[in-house]
Amino acid sequence: MNEVNLTSSKAIIRFMLYTDVNRRRAARVGKDKEVDLALVLGNTYDYGTQHELLFDEIDAEPGQYVVAMLPYYRQIPHPHKTDDFIQVRLVYLTTLALWPFFEPIAGETLNRAMLPE
Repeated sequence: MNEVNLTSSKAIIRFMLYTDVNRRRAARVGKDKEVDLALVLGNTYDYGTQHELLFDEIDAEPGQYVVAMLPYYRQIPHPHKTDDFIQVRLVYLTTLALWPFFEPIAGETLNRAMLPE
């Protein structure tokens, strides 16, 4: 198994968007953002936080989004370094209008069936 290089100061934020209240379906939006590892591991994009973000492919102006899933991390091959991996935080968003219709979740209620396919 490959190990994540946690000595690196960089990681990736990847945004996913729920377009309905089914947490099994999410579409990738925007481009991956290489950021400081501290941002990825921090609480900026914690569940329930609200953000003004612009995704060129769906918005002409910044929109209001809410993080609708607990933190989800994975590792991927580094996009610029061969034989290296980088930490990725998948941030699952929904629109501010759709957010009230989501069933609240907590750590004890999360299960694999809730994760996107």
